[in-house]
Amino acid sequence: MEYLEIVIADDRLKAFLTIDKVEEDIKENEEIDEVEDTEKSEINKNTEDNQNLKETEISLEDVEKALSEKGISYGIDWEKIEEIIENKVYSEKILIAEGKPPIPGKDGKLIYHFEEKQRQAGTMRDDGTIDFHSLDLINNVRVGEPIVTKVDPEPGKKGINIKGDEILPPKVENPQLPRSKNTVKKDNSLYSAVDGQIVREFQKIVIKEVFTVNGDVDLNTGNIDFVGSVQINGDVKEGFKIKAEGDIEIAGKAGACELISGGNILIKKGFIGRNKGTAKAAGDFFAKFIENVSVEAENVRIYEAVMHSKIKARDSIEVTEGKGLIVGGKITARNQITANLIGSSLATKTLVEIGMMPELKEKLKEAKDKNQKLIDDLNKIQKSVELLENIQKRGIKLPANKRYLLEKLETASVQLTDEKRENEAVLEKLKEEINVSTKALVHVKKSIFSGVQILTAHDKKIIQNRLKGCKFKEVNKEIRQISD
Repeated sequence: MEYLEIVIADDRLKAFLTIDKVEEDIKENEEIDEVEDTEKSEINKNTEDNQNLKETEISLEDVEKALSEKGISYGIDWEKIEEIIENKVYSEKILIAEGKPPIPGKDGKLIYHFEEKQRQAGTMRDDGTIDFHSLDLINNVRVGEPIVTKVDPEPGKKGINIKGDEILPPKVENPQLPRSKNTVKKDNSLYSAVDGQIVREFQKIVIKEVFTVNGDVDLNTGNIDFVGSVQINGDVKEGFKIKAEGDIEIAGKAGACELISGGNILIKKGFIGRNKGTAKAAGDFFAKFIENVSVEAENVRIYEAVMHSKIKARDSIEVTEGKGLIVGGKITARNQITANLIGSSLATKTLVEIGMMPELKEKLKEAKDKNQKLIDDLNKIQKSVELLENIQKRGIKLPANKRYLLEKLETASVQLTDEKRENEAVLEKLKEEINVSTKALVHVKKSIFSGVQILTAHDKKIIQNRLKGCKFKEVNKEIRQISD
């Protein structure tokens, strides 16, 4: 007899058919001889019926009935079933029905356009050494730059099991853009609304316009390079660099460090540079005192003393609070320099220069040097051109390489002539700008000492004796002491 079995997979996506051939052995009872004849007859009848069952075979209708009883209605492979029955495939578990599994979708996701900065010992230099002052801990961002972008989820597709039931695809994740501050939302992205630093505050993203250090700038913070303003609530230790496109404010003192600001610089205590400290500000520079420091700014305001330092101010320098002393070094301002005391009783060499933009002299020198080089190059080219042209005038045909050289020299001559003309225009403009400002003035409120030199574009005056309460100005290209 053939016996069929249908097994359904746990996920109801597959059904398997197994057909087994079963041989029935009829065992006679040990006491059959003692059974009455009527009972023997009944046994013989049952044996005949069993023999008929042995000869029974599975049909397509049997399988169809079994499938129906199991509730299987989808994905049935009738050709496979017929093949199994026809070929009398026994004792094999064969797939005869298969559903359609759901197609998973894709989870939505958030793309962060910045990396979380990890604290490190330092950064690698090009030569392979470690810069322990540069820790690269700040995530700078500018207005309009993307912060986070959301990628929408893609829904999946439904499936169907062998019983005809729908199978829903797995639920896709649909994350939302994080809460934020100083950002704007457009489409599926957050953009920075300000220049600043990206900071995570738990699940919130904040763009901070001011980078604050609650302590000193040292090996714990590393150098600072920030697109906004920087506020230091402690000191700046020697050897470190702060670069900010906004203001720099230091609550303590600054050592031999480098400060670069696109705004103002304020040092509430003092700046001791040890001839290595520098400060450059697009705006103004303020400090209680400076010593052995180089400063460039629009206006410079020092409250107590400038000692052995180099200052270049595009407008003015003022040292009038407390002692109000300028001694040693070189102090340059386009318009006015005001101080209580300039120099010292020890005749310390102190240079005070007024009337010119500090960088104009350097630009003028560069323009003059460039002009001279252009003249020299043109003279060399012209001599070579004349030499080749004279050969041609004598009726001698130049070889191909010399003809090519002549063409190149003539082209270079035209280019250098145009460049010289442009440079001469720049030179003339610089000469006009370098004229001494009519506002240029040195104002000494208390005393100026011997050893001080006052400079302008056209003159130099060396103070021979201590003078009190005086002013100096260039008049007709001469430095003169003037009265109020």
